[in-house]
Amino acid sequence: MQGESTAVPQAPRRPGRSLAVLALLASVLAARPGRAEAGSEAGSEAGSEAGRKVTASLEVSAGRDYRAWSLLGDVALYEDTTFLTLGYTAARPESGTAATHQLSLGMDHVLGGHWLVAATASVGLPKSTLTALSPERPRLNLPSVDARTGYSSQALLLSAAYDSAGFSAVEYGLDAGLSVTRYPLSREIVVPTRNGTLRYAREDLLWVARPSVGGRLMLGTRWEVGLRAGLTLYSEDPLTAGQFTDEETEELTRRFENALEARRALLGLSTRINRDLGSGVAQRVSDLNATTGIPTAPSLFDFKPSVTWRPGRAVRGQLSYAFTRYVSGEGLSHVLATRWTVRLGETARVWASVALQQDRLEAVEGGDASGAPSRTRSGLFTVGGEYTF
Repeated sequence: MQGESTAVPQAPRRPGRSLAVLALLASVLAARPGRAEAGSEAGSEAGSEAGRKVTASLEVSAGRDYRAWSLLGDVALYEDTTFLTLGYTAARPESGTAATHQLSLGMDHVLGGHWLVAATASVGLPKSTLTALSPERPRLNLPSVDARTGYSSQALLLSAAYDSAGFSAVEYGLDAGLSVTRYPLSREIVVPTRNGTLRYAREDLLWVARPSVGGRLMLGTRWEVGLRAGLTLYSEDPLTAGQFTDEETEELTRRFENALEARRALLGLSTRINRDLGSGVAQRVSDLNATTGIPTAPSLFDFKPSVTWRPGRAVRGQLSYAFTRYVSGEGLSHVLATRWTVRLGETARVWASVALQQDRLEAVEGGDASGAPSRTRSGLFTVGGEYTF
């Protein structure tokens, strides 16, 4: 199975039929996302979940140019203590780029009444984006120049969660996880000529490790406070991995009228690569929605405090703030979000969330003429639903 390929400025193609069929099968067998965090609703909902075997969920997120989709779920295999988890997610960080497609398969197991351990493997299908960097210049006898970039991924996530699972006025839960991801990053410069096409091609391998921890404190039956944090470690600088070499840059510069024009073209391409990679790295299987924001570059660390209110059994509201520090030279982001969930009877629930995000870009890449960092604002909206059979 192949991932999606996009030529800029053409619009990205839709996923292939085989991928759509696989996604449909995943949705039938799929399960609720984030079982390691599902304990946040265990106190008031554990009884209603007993005896159910299959849960399927669908979630869609959209921003100005950003789009994301997910089909997720689980199947109970043994006495409601072992669950098979499946999922399909897709994300397009901006218009004019190919969407990333990710398939995941995992296993969750409940140990006693307090512990949950989980392992998930995921594969990001190969994708590529063709960007026109320089048009043909007949008067200079120079052909057009295009750049093709792409990547795939293979990841493994291990996690464990503990829930106090008592009946006192104050209860708590803790969880920790570690994911390791392999990213083959490819790039080419394509120069059409009369005798064929000249290509400068190279592939870099980037390894990414992400440890994360989380905690929550349940105060009675109505209030809950939580905190999640994660650190991202790279085998090499993600801002240079997958970027063009000096030789490739020199070849490209010869195709432009001046060096400034070449620098602008390469800067725009580098920004697109970083945003694309940032979106891929940020996907923790299914944790990309309106409460985490839209990543614009590879992250260094992040944390998210939250407050949850349950006015009744059928309604659940959450207010959260997420801070992300991007790798050196790329700035940071702030995300303020609210998420509301409504339970429709015993078998279904729906939710919606909205977020406002502000990114501060460092002066090195995005500053204004005064040298001060620039700021960009964006919004993201997510809707989803879940049904338990």
